Parts: sequence; C-alpha cells; structure tokens
Amino acid sequence: MGVLTFTLLGLLIGSFANVVIHRLPRGASVVWPRSACPSCGHTLSAWELIPVVSHLVLRGRCRHCGAAISWRYPFVELVTALGFGVVASVWPPTVAPVVSVALAGWWTLLVIITFIDLQHHEIPDVLTLPGTAVMLLAAWAWGDPKSLPSIRDALVGALAGAGLLVFVNRLGALALRRFRDTEERLWPIGFDAVNLAALVGAIGGFTSGVASIAASVAVNLVSRRSIRLPEPVLWAAWLAALMAAPIGVGVLNAVTGSVLAAGMAALVGAAAWWIVDLRTGGEASEGQEPAPGSDEPVAMGFGDVKLAALLGVVLGWERLLVAVFLAVLLGAVVGVAARLRGGGRILPFGPFLAVAGAVTLLVGDAILRAYLTALGVG
Repeated sequence: MGVLTFTLLGLLIGSFANVVIHRLPRGASVVWPRSACPSCGHTLSAWELIPVVSHLVLRGRCRHCGAAISWRYPFVELVTALGFGVVASVWPPTVAPVVSVALAGWWTLLVIITFIDLQHHEIPDVLTLPGTAVMLLAAWAWGDPKSLPSIRDALVGALAGAGLLVFVNRLGALALRRFRDTEERLWPIGFDAVNLAALVGAIGGFTSGVASIAASVAVNLVSRRSIRLPEPVLWAAWLAALMAAPIGVGVLNAVTGSVLAAGMAALVGAAAWWIVDLRTGGEASEGQEPAPGSDEPVAMGFGDVKLAALLGVVLGWERLLVAVFLAVLLGAVVGVAARLRGGGRILPFGPFLAVAGAVTLLVGDAILRAYLTALGVG
C-alpha cells in the first residue's frame, strides 16, 4: 500500500471520525443509524458521503433542506488524510505495517479528541484509556523502529505524561482553593492515592510509590472508608522530601519516582472509575446530591492527564517534554490572543496537547537537538 492509497484511506477514516465527533459526546451509537443531516434528519445517500467532494459539490449545504453543513466535516477529513499520508511517507505500510497502522490510528484519535474537546470541553475516557493500552501493545509489537520508543520507554512515557499533568491538576487546584483541603473522597482509589504515591515516590523512589498505591487501596477496602492525609499537609511533606532527597534516594530518583508513581496512580484510578462508569452508566440517580468536591476549581482537567499518557506512549518521555512545552506555549499565545479579542478565560487544553503531540512526532527530535545545542549540551 503506497502513500497515495494510505492517504485516500485516511479520507474515509476521517469521514468516520466526523461521526464519532458528532455522536460520542451525545451517547449515541457511532455505527447506527446511517448518517443524516443534523438539521432536518434527511438520511444521506452514498454520493452525499464522499469525503470532501460531496461538501464541495453541495456547496456546503444539505440537498434536502438547504441548511449549512459545518466546515468541520471536510476539514476533519483532510487533516486525517494528511496524517495518514505523512505517516505512510515516514513509516511505509509495506515496510512497517504495525507502525503505520498504529500511528495512523493514534493520529485519528488526536483529531477526534481535538474537536470533541473544542466543542464540549471534555475528553471521553473511551478514547484515551483504550487508546493508550492499544498503543502500548503496538509498541511491544513494533520493537524499536526509527524514532519511536521501545515498549519500556513507551510505558515510561505514558506514566510521565500522566504524572506531569496530574501534578498540575493537584497542585493547581490546591492553589486555587487557597491551600484548603479538597472535599473529594473517591473510594477506594482517587486523588488521595495520587497524592500519596507522589509523596512516597519522592521519599523512596518509583517502586515505593507504586507499593503505596496497592497499600492505600487495601487499607481503604479493609476500613471501608478513605484513609488519607489532608492535601496541604501531604504536599508540604512532599516538598520537604524533595529538599531532603540529596541525603536520601537522590534528587533524580526522588523527582522521577514521584512523577512516575503519581502517573501510575492516576492511570490505575482512571481505569478503575471508567470501568465503574461503564457498569453503572455513569449517571447520578435523580435527586442525588453531586459528589463532594465536584464543584471545586481545577487548573487542569483530568481528561488532559489521560491524553498526556496517550501522547507519552508514542513520543517517549524525552519528546513528551517537548510536546508539553509546545502545548503550553501554543496555549499561552492563543489564550492571550483570545483575551485581547474579548474571549473567555477558559480554553480547553486538549487541542493544544494534541497539536503539539502531532508536531513533536514529526519534528520533535530536531526541536530537542536545537534546544540542547543552544544550551551547549548537544
């Protein structure tokens, strides 16, 4: 399969991506019924569903009712096709089929996540968590190809991505609450496990941090309640542990152990609660009070934490740092521009992460080399 064929396949996948973007946040099936005009419900025929071409022929309007069809549809198809073409040119499907198929799927997920987050300010777990698991399997299957991480580096990248952003989530929220303790009490695993893993990881390294996750869940299950330290106390102890790291496990082991253990707790907890939501439908009963802490201010959505893990699997931890830096820079520029034009203060961070991740996949090594050269390191 050549680059052109793979690109055309990307157009078709992009058409399906539009269906997912439209239906998934609404809880509708992405395979049934057939696609229809969102304005009048007219079922679209095969020739009305030709990627890009149908939109141009119909001049961006429904043939039945004349309602305008969003520019998003051909744009998503073109961006998805572009990604497929780039992947096929760097990792030819005839040479590295596992790599090309996996990266094309990864690119498609980023496109879907971007547009869902832009419209709904949410990133569905059904995209990020299974996507991360599948990409880990792909990393195991592809071995160690050019510019892609090994299975070990992919796992470290996933934990690092989740860990870095869950730190922003917890410490940012603590600052926004003016250092008051959170009311969140997820049982048997929640953000308390993340906090504890970060503290124990800073004291004893990654292995100790991971052991604290299992110990926390076991203690909570036995006691049938959340056994915890208040967040202000715990994070003060964490800071003290980092300061004492030179006479303990060492600064590098303390920092990496804390971040990776926190990322492990975040992903384990996310997977557990995603499974619970699948079994219960994820809906609160009528008249039920909101969960404690659900209305607390946040500095970083937890969906972004899981998206960072999905990026880290493919990029590895070194290029993940590049992607996070680019996302922050891009978000700052767009945020300032939006404020100057009278826009709101809240911007979804997922699209910036997704764009930065895609850019880093292609030119991240060059950016990293240029940065290290500027520092006189590389």
